Amino acid sequence: MLKPLNTPWDYAKAAHLLNRAGFGGTPSEIEALQKAGMEGAVEQLLSAPADQAQFPPPDWAKPQNLVAMAEEAAMMADEQTRKQFRQERQKEDRNRFESLVTWWIQRMRHTPNPLQEKMTLFWHGHFATSSQKVRETYYMWLQNETLRRNALRNFGNMVKEISRDPAMLIWLDTNDSLCFKPNENFGRELMELFTLGIGNYTEQDVQQAARAFTGYKINPANQAFRYAPLQHDDGEKTFLGQVGKFTGDDVIDIILEQRACSQFMARKLWTFFAYENPSQATVDALAETFRKNKYEIRPTMKTLLTSAEFYSDRAMRTQIKSPVQWLVGTAKLLEVNTPPEKPMLNALRQLGQVPFMPPNVKGWDGGKAWISTSTLLQRYNLASYAVGNGAMHIQPFRMNGKPAEKPGRDVAPVEYPDFAKLVPQETRKDPKTVVENLTLRLFQSPLTPRDTEPFHQFLKDKPVNEHTLAQLVQLMMSTPQYQLA
Repeated sequence: MLKPLNTPWDYAKAAHLLNRAGFGGTPSEIEALQKAGMEGAVEQLLSAPADQAQFPPPDWAKPQNLVAMAEEAAMMADEQTRKQFRQERQKEDRNRFESLVTWWIQRMRHTPNPLQEKMTLFWHGHFATSSQKVRETYYMWLQNETLRRNALRNFGNMVKEISRDPAMLIWLDTNDSLCFKPNENFGRELMELFTLGIGNYTEQDVQQAARAFTGYKINPANQAFRYAPLQHDDGEKTFLGQVGKFTGDDVIDIILEQRACSQFMARKLWTFFAYENPSQATVDALAETFRKNKYEIRPTMKTLLTSAEFYSDRAMRTQIKSPVQWLVGTAKLLEVNTPPEKPMLNALRQLGQVPFMPPNVKGWDGGKAWISTSTLLQRYNLASYAVGNGAMHIQPFRMNGKPAEKPGRDVAPVEYPDFAKLVPQETRKDPKTVVENLTLRLFQSPLTPRDTEPFHQFLKDKPVNEHTLAQLVQLMMSTPQYQLA
């Protein structure tokens, strides 16, 4: 059993909760969670209001009749016209992809339900699917909505929905699987990456699972899942020691009966929200909660977020921020909007995490993999850009190997911090107070005198004006401590 926190609930712990169960927050937001107490703060995050009305789907997020579109292209008089038609569709989908990334990042930044969006980001990395193969941006949006809808509900139901998800059907080739020649990709990754982990199944289990998921198709007339019974292998199967005429749902139910499933998922949840390499005792305790609650995610997350271990020294301010966490969290801390679409996509690409484009079926490695000489320099450059000390050079953003735009300088309007709000005039008389207030805002807890000495030295003999404050914030954001949450 994970022991609940029994030490005083303070500002630093409230900030830690908001960083991990969301994307950070302003001092006033952190103070509100502190006043609510730990139980109240966690309950607020778990039961936050739905934000669907605030973030309606993009205008283009509706199914199309792909059959009719193909017929239209086939009826065109010459190859040149058909080629132009295909190019226009590709350009349109690139534009949709860029708008989809912006839509989600904006939702992370402004949502009143940060835990739901953080969970959606977790599940996106878990059920990693990339637009580079799926290509139809509508499918990527549809999957994102599926993950969000199920983010804090039942894990088993979510796996079943994902098995029918059009983006996943394309990504792991289930749509092309045939009853007499089943494709094994989804069956393998279902167990290896989504539920059990390596070593808890055999090659025979992969083959039998592949047979169970035959008949799962996409209807091109409405871009929805359809079950084709005549293309399903309804013969007897032997899977994880059980025998029967199993369907895809049956296979998932059998997987959920395995203790390895709750263990695997407990480790992944703990690693994402708390820290890497948890002890077996910690994994066992969270897995037990998951099993006892029949794979309900909400109570499992409540146990995790209220545990003493979640607020231990090993957990607090030890996690390297992902690029998305860095970008969205910085916008929240500085109380500005996220960058405009083009520079934002450019920044995420350079930092190594473009949503809807994970590098492979395993998703992003995370942790130390986020930091290299190149990406750290990009973080420092982005810090300069965020406070208005520099423009961003736009590199060609590529989809499916093709540049979406030409290089150039950022000319889109950017919202920069209001330093009159972040550092009120009455606090500027004392440089020490300026450093303390900005340190609390950007790091959420006091730093050592050695860590803050460069900040004090920077302000020495300088007027505390907007330009100086922008440079100071840039300096703070360019420290190793700012890369941690």
